[in-house]
Amino acid sequence: MNIHSTKKSRKTISTALYTLLALLFCFIWAATFIAVKFGLRSSPPLSLMFFRFLLAGCTLMLFAKICGYQLPNSKQEWSRLIVLGLLNNFAYIGLTAIALRHLSSGMGAILASTNPIILALLAPIFLKEKLTSMKGIGLILAFVSVFITMYSRQGIDNDPISMALLLLANAFLVTGTILFKRWTLHYNLTVINGTQLLIASIALLPLILIWEPIASIRYDLNLLGAVAYLSFGVSCGGMMIWLFLLRSGDASKASAFFFLTPVIGLFLSAFLLGEPLRILDFFGATGVALGIYLVQHSKSGITE
Repeated sequence: MNIHSTKKSRKTISTALYTLLALLFCFIWAATFIAVKFGLRSSPPLSLMFFRFLLAGCTLMLFAKICGYQLPNSKQEWSRLIVLGLLNNFAYIGLTAIALRHLSSGMGAILASTNPIILALLAPIFLKEKLTSMKGIGLILAFVSVFITMYSRQGIDNDPISMALLLLANAFLVTGTILFKRWTLHYNLTVINGTQLLIASIALLPLILIWEPIASIRYDLNLLGAVAYLSFGVSCGGMMIWLFLLRSGDASKASAFFFLTPVIGLFLSAFLLGEPLRILDFFGATGVALGIYLVQHSKSGITE
C-alpha cells in the first residue's frame, strides 16, 4: 500500500469541525464504562456485547440497504472486514467488558490511556506518521495528567489478570487502527462499521453458548438501557465518528483524544450523579487539554 497516495486521497475537513467531532466522540465514549457497569449487573459480559453488536450491526446494515450503499464484492475485501471486526469489536470490546468486572474506573481509565502512547510509538513504523518532539511532549503530558487525576481513584479491588486483559484489548484496538489506515477501504463507513459489528456478534455466539450462564440474564431496565446506549450511542454513533476521524487525519492524532474520556467522565459523574470534584481534577483536565493541543498542532506529515 502506498502511504503517500492514501494521504493525498483524504477528504479534508476544517480543524474546527474535526475538533468538534472528536469532542463529541469523547463525550459519547466517556459514558461507555458507566453503561457497561450497569449492563453487567444484569448480564454476563459477552452476552451484553452480543446484544450490543447484533442490534447496532443490524441497524447500520438496514440503513445501508435503504441508502443503496455498495457492499464488498471480493474475498479480499470481506476478509479485511472480518479481521477488523474481530480486532476492533470482538477482541477489544469483548475483552474490555470482561476486564471491567474486576477493575475500578480509575484503573480502567489509566490503562485505557496507554492506547494513544502505543499507537504513537508504532505509527512511525507502520503508518509513516512522524513522531515529533512536540507530539511526544503532548502525549506524555496528557498521560501524566490522566494518571495523576485517576490514581487516587484506582481502588484496591483491581485484579492483575483483568489489568492484563485490558492492556491486551488495547493492543487489539491499536492493531485494528493500523490495519484500517493501511487498507484504506473505500466503502461508506456505515457498511464498514455495520459489517464489523455483525461479524463480532457471530464470533461471540459460540463462546456465549459454551461459557456463559444464559439463564442468569435479567431483561430489566439496567440491561435494556445499557444495550440501547451501547448500540445506538456508542457502536452506531461513537464508532462512526471514530472511523471518520481516522479516515480524515493521522491515527496518532485522532487517538490522542482518548485521553479526554476519563476526564470528561469525572465531570459527567459530578454533574449527573453529584460525585465530588477536587482541585486536582481541574489541573488534570488542563494538562490533558494542553497535551492534546500540542499533539494536534505538531507537524503532520509522512516520514520518508
